[in-house]
Amino acid sequence: MSLYQQHITTLQNRFDEELTRLNYDGVLIYSGQHAYAFLDDNSQPFKVNPYFKYWLPLTKQQKSFLHIRPGRKPHLYLFQEQDYWHAQPVVPEGEWQEHFELTIIDNVQHCLNKLQNTATNTAIIGEAPVSLGLFSQWPVENLNPKDLLNALDYFRAYKTEYEIENMRQANTLAAKAHIAAKNAFFAGKSEIQVHQAYLEALAIRETALPYNNIIAFNNNASVLHYDDYQTGSPDTRRSFLIDAGAEYNGYNADISRTYINTSAPDGKEFQQLFEAYQKEYYALLDEISIGKPYLSIHDSAHRRLSNLLAEFDLVNCSGEDAYVKGYSQLVFPCGVGHYIGAQVHDVGGYLKNREGEQLNKDARYPFLRLMRPIEENIVITIEPGIYLIDQLLNQVRGNSDFNWSRIEQFKPFGGFRLEDCLAITKDGVENLSSPGFE
Repeated sequence: MSLYQQHITTLQNRFDEELTRLNYDGVLIYSGQHAYAFLDDNSQPFKVNPYFKYWLPLTKQQKSFLHIRPGRKPHLYLFQEQDYWHAQPVVPEGEWQEHFELTIIDNVQHCLNKLQNTATNTAIIGEAPVSLGLFSQWPVENLNPKDLLNALDYFRAYKTEYEIENMRQANTLAAKAHIAAKNAFFAGKSEIQVHQAYLEALAIRETALPYNNIIAFNNNASVLHYDDYQTGSPDTRRSFLIDAGAEYNGYNADISRTYINTSAPDGKEFQQLFEAYQKEYYALLDEISIGKPYLSIHDSAHRRLSNLLAEFDLVNCSGEDAYVKGYSQLVFPCGVGHYIGAQVHDVGGYLKNREGEQLNKDARYPFLRLMRPIEENIVITIEPGIYLIDQLLNQVRGNSDFNWSRIEQFKPFGGFRLEDCLAITKDGVENLSSPGFE
């Protein structure tokens, strides 16, 4: 049995159980369609419904439906428009065709009307522009019902081998492009040119990226989601932080790397801090084990970063004091990572169970995206970092616990982070990202 066939069997069992438990006859998953900006007739980039690509390696097919019913072969209603204005996505060959009944449609509303007559208690997962009124005749409680989505989102955390293999491939692609970006940086290219080198390495358009690349030189690295690529090169090239991914069959990679120019003023000292951080980063990865709360990994990251602040004289107190006083949160305000899969920030991080009970947020760490424990067959990212962010540092300006001259010395470098995608299996932790850099 192929990995994909095993995956489909797993999904069919999951969906059958939840649909039956919640008394739904079936679920209709809408792939979605282009949206438009206000008063504009140029469509925005299309992103397929993640539940559609959960079943099918089809990421470009708009206005299509997947009908799932307990005990029945899934039925795909694939939209093919007669349109001489736009090229239609080619329906890829592949094993997927063996596992679905296939009907080609060219009118979405006609398809919905037909299905509505035969599906009295069918849920719908997906969205469409309100102006189209596509689902206006369906019971509102059947549109993205919370009880069903809670269950499906909860189980999305547990990846099949097919999903993990797709993420292996996505990480291999992303690593290749990361290396091209690194080479472009050290060749003297600008941020926009480094970004273009990344796209060229993957032979894709920007819209095919899973998220906006973060290509940040120097102090731009202090902006957590920086994507305002500069067209000119800085006078002094101090550092380069890149956070960029790739997609394969709808599954994602999310990788971060940082490079320091040791020839720049203070570059050797900042590199020493970064090298010490790297040791802590990989030691943090070694803490990951099945059953451990993800929160404890995040908390350990803060302890480790606090010690670095003290060791490299960014604070005038001990690492323990820096941790207790929350100083590490000023340089690392975000979460240590997240689930990843069909979505970069995959769903279900706070779901306690399939019934939808929520895990409590930790008051210290409001931006942490994941509170569930480390479990077998999940895929997570780990991405602690140190960032010298004026907006946060200004909150404690004048506090003598901080070595302000040292902070000012390192601020031109912005900050740094590493990030890898990690699959948790019965055999241990597999780093999906690192092999492509070896």
